[in-house]
Amino acid sequence: MKHLLLSRSILDQPYIYDVMQHHIQKDDRVLVILYSFFDIWFSTEAQYQAYYHKDAEYVQKMYRQLSMYGVSEVSFLNYYTDDEKTRIEKIKHATILYFPGGAPDQMMKRFDQHQLVKPLKQFKGLTIGSSAGAMIHLKKPHLYKDDDYHKFHYIQGLGFVDGFDISVHYRRRNQQDKAIRRVVSERAIDIYAIPDDGGLFIDNENIQLLGSASKIMNHKGKFL
Repeated sequence: MKHLLLSRSILDQPYIYDVMQHHIQKDDRVLVILYSFFDIWFSTEAQYQAYYHKDAEYVQKMYRQLSMYGVSEVSFLNYYTDDEKTRIEKIKHATILYFPGGAPDQMMKRFDQHQLVKPLKQFKGLTIGSSAGAMIHLKKPHLYKDDDYHKFHYIQGLGFVDGFDISVHYRRRNQQDKAIRRVVSERAIDIYAIPDDGGLFIDNENIQLLGSASKIMNHKGKFL
């Protein structure tokens, strides 16, 4: 299994492209799963559809970045308009799944709502996650107190990878480091920092650091 964990959609950056050009092929079929939005982003379905319209900035950005790899088949899993049949068909047809940023807990809740957890876990192709999309790759990612969340807590992820944790958008903030210390003290696992210009590429058991990403604390609680 291969997984790319990012904090931003930066597939076009040289330090990402240099590695991923060997793993993303022109005949790949990419499915972008549009389930990660915060509830407060859209008060109506119409706002959701406008944001993810085929000519919208985000959608065009995905087309543009993936075109660097020669990929022309990019589809989107729409929370509102796809039904039980088309959801499964799209996942099975894809060779790459892309999980965008947003709210990891609300994304997992929507997967549960549409009975997608099992089909997603059974996927065997390359998966890519940005921010919240990276977090839900883990079995038990943590959230820390910030503008979006009132307290530290763990959530249930998809469990594509396990045995370590990540801190996305890492900038050495006090709350980030405090949360990292707590995770290590409670779970005794390594922590990887993924700043906005970094990423982790996981190929089976091998973890490759991309850009500014680093192992920031080991399972013994020592900052590196």
